[in-house]
Amino acid sequence: MKVKHLAICLAVLGFALHLSAAKTKNGSAHHKSITAARAVEGWYFRAVSGYPAAISFEPVVLFKNGEYFDVGDEPVETLNVGAAKSSRPKAWGTWKKTGDTFYLTNNSGKTHDYKLGAGNWFPAYPYTGAIKLKKGYEKVSGGDYGNGTNALVINKINFIDATHFTEGSNGGVMTPGATAWKKTANGGTYKIYGNTIELNYGSKVIRKSFALGATGSPAHATNTMIFIGGDAYTDTE
Repeated sequence: MKVKHLAICLAVLGFALHLSAAKTKNGSAHHKSITAARAVEGWYFRAVSGYPAAISFEPVVLFKNGEYFDVGDEPVETLNVGAAKSSRPKAWGTWKKTGDTFYLTNNSGKTHDYKLGAGNWFPAYPYTGAIKLKKGYEKVSGGDYGNGTNALVINKINFIDATHFTEGSNGGVMTPGATAWKKTANGGTYKIYGNTIELNYGSKVIRKSFALGATGSPAHATNTMIFIGGDAYTDTE
């Protein structure tokens, strides 16, 4: 009897372990399908006016499923959709195209229309190596915040050669009673593939989204404007 009872217990235990393994396997597969990167329809960037800056450029990726995403730091190729929607819900919306006009509806339900060649909507391009990067780029932000307060931040990145870069920032705030400035500098090696730039600082590697801007009519890729981590940089040459 004891032997028979032990055999039954072992059989039940084995069946339970089998169910647990199957559940874990299926759960992992289900989780992967939720967080997998979406198929991309195209990259674009739009001109946005606001305060305190007069105008800025924002990269946008359109997904084939009808959603759009205001590009941020994380490369779209490795984007965790669930996490991105949770951390940046206002970056998501839906889009449709009628003729040459794109209609983007944000998460608040407001729709904006953009048309290629109208001055507020442009294509963006992945890096292929066909167009060489300029030596230096910068992003200037800040402005007049009122009450005598002004802020200015200049972020620069220099591509020394095909593999090495340096970067730094110089920023400060000026008020009627005080002025403060801060400088930073860093560097390492880099490589760019598609819409991803990989910055290797030696002790850590950071991957960010990347795209080339557009110029001309018809529009084509240019190296005078690039997008790193969702921010627009213009060349300093």
